[in-house]
Amino acid sequence: MQFLEGLDVSLYRALNGFCGTSATLDRVVYHLAGPTGVILLGLFGLLWFRSDGDQIRRRQALILVVPAVAIALVLNRTISTLLPFRVRPMYALGAIAPSYPWSFDLEHWSSFPSDNATYLFAIAACLFVVSRYAGVLFGVFGALVCIGRIYFGIHYPSDIVAGALLGLGTGYLVTRPAIAETLARPLLGYEKRVPGYFYAVLFMALAEVVGGFPNTRHIGVAIVHMLRGGYGGT
Repeated sequence: MQFLEGLDVSLYRALNGFCGTSATLDRVVYHLAGPTGVILLGLFGLLWFRSDGDQIRRRQALILVVPAVAIALVLNRTISTLLPFRVRPMYALGAIAPSYPWSFDLEHWSSFPSDNATYLFAIAACLFVVSRYAGVLFGVFGALVCIGRIYFGIHYPSDIVAGALLGLGTGYLVTRPAIAETLARPLLGYEKRVPGYFYAVLFMALAEVVGGFPNTRHIGVAIVHMLRGGYGGT
């Protein structure tokens, strides 16, 4: 364990050591996650509307991206809550700051496991079931985004690895044929009956998936704070 902990810190130090050495590199790394929506929606649309092969099976797997990411993030937060709180390396070990002011919404959550790695690799696993090329492409993109989290001192490498494994495992299990058939077939029925409403809801759901359900999480956090405040006053 001491060896792994030392390796974790050493890898973090090595990646964070590049931070601040180049303003261009800092900005590139900071904005790596920007194209997430474009890449996901682009790959999703190309695969969804392809007419060759088993389109029904393909759509069953694709539509399960939404519940797969949701389930993966719930598991992530459950694990994070049950395990001892892990302070982010930027606070525990210090971090070299980038060459310009920056900010991340860290939500005061434990560093382990990485929720960003969890949802990005859950998406990659679902895409891989449909197209190995699309899954690998998104997986490589997700890995670069996650390396950026280490680069800025937000996560240790082990946080990323654990989150990635959790996302891959969840995405793989949710898209198994028997499960996909049970979960996705009722949803796809609405695509035939009310296509306008179906695609409007699907687009909104994918927009939430892109950032790991940011609006849903913020609403949930606000409700929890409101309830705690209410309980505190009684």
